[in-house]
This record gives sequence, C-alpha cells and structure tokens, in this order.
Amino acid sequence: MINFLVETIGFSVCHQLSSRSLTVGNIILPICSRCSGIYTGFFITTIILFIMFRKKENDLPSLYILIIFALFFLSTIIDGIASNFGLYNTNNNLRFITGFLCGSSIMSITYPIFIFQYYKESKKEKIFKKPDEFIIYILILIVFITITLLRLNFLGYFYYYLVGFSVLFTFYFINLVMVLLIPLFSQRATRLASKYLILPSIIAIALSLLELFVSYWFHRFIIRF
Repeated sequence: MINFLVETIGFSVCHQLSSRSLTVGNIILPICSRCSGIYTGFFITTIILFIMFRKKENDLPSLYILIIFALFFLSTIIDGIASNFGLYNTNNNLRFITGFLCGSSIMSITYPIFIFQYYKESKKEKIFKKPDEFIIYILILIVFITITLLRLNFLGYFYYYLVGFSVLFTFYFINLVMVLLIPLFSQRATRLASKYLILPSIIAIALSLLELFVSYWFHRFIIRF
C-alpha cells in the first residue's frame, strides 16, 4: 500500500521512465534521476539549514553565493536542454547531480523567506555569512551525492521512501511559505514548533494534495495522446 502511494505520487510529478531513473540495489526509484535529485536536494538542504542556522537568520546570502546558487539552478536546465538537442550525452548520475544542486539552491533561497515570514522576531543577518559555513554546506552536499551514487544495496528502500517523502515535503514547504505571505499568518511565532504553524500547515497540506491530485489526472490525460 505504501509502495503504491509512493508510485502514485511519483506519477503525479514525473514521467517515471525506468531508463532515466536511478537504481539503488535492486530498487528503481519512483521518479527519474533528475526529479529525484531536485526533490531530495530540497529536503536534505532543509535539514542542513535548520541545523546550521538557529539564530533565525532571515536575510539572503551574499551576492557571490547567490550567483553560485543561480548556476546550481541553471545546471539542470542546461543539462536537460543540451542533452535534448544532442550537444552531448548526459547520464543518470549527471541528471541526479544537477537536479540535486537545483533543488538545494531553491531551498537555500526559500529558507530565509520562511524565517522572515514565520517568526515574530527574526534576525536581520545573512545565511552563510561566514565562508566556512558555505564550505561546510557544500561538503555535506558532496557527501550525500557521493553516497547516493554509490548505490549501496542496503540503502535501496531507504532512498525509495526518501524520494517519495521528499516530493511531499517540497510541495508542503513551498505551499507553507506561500500561506505565510498572507498577513493573517505572518510573523506570529516565537519558536519553530508553535500553534501558529498548525493552521498554515493544514492549509499547505491541503493545497499540496490538491496540486498532486490535479497533476496526477493531468498526467493520465496527456499520456493518452
């Protein structure tokens, strides 16, 4: 039943071509390698940022880091377009790496927006203010990507469910940030786990399920042609 749910979620957001999907052990991940990278990159970066920045820093990083994030974001677009037009042959490893960097960059920009909109009092300070923080962040990304691409047999089901959960989490978190832009919900909390997260989360989850439902049936519709 859980596997069916994961596959259904995957169908909602991805073509699910097995030839374009990573295989970890004997398990084919529920979405393609590029999508797997984008969604897991978003989720893993969320964990990293909430651990690294506990002082409620709410400002975007320095310009040079924003440029790096822009390159991360563009990498998956360039890889997709260039390979589609036959400029070079890409592969699932490269698709995952560029996708992961893209998802990571999206979350890194979304994080300070969430902090600013969620907390009643947040700190006007840049994330990755210190270069060593950014270096540590990059090293953690490299470690996770490397472990993933080793495709260790015993991690097959772990990555399978991680990818499915990452899709749900990405939809939830982006919708949550959008809900927090509404003045009624903005800048009210003093800590992360608070009552002010409950109603916005319910709305964000409802929106996420609706979006996935619509996407699922739209995918069902277009594959008929």
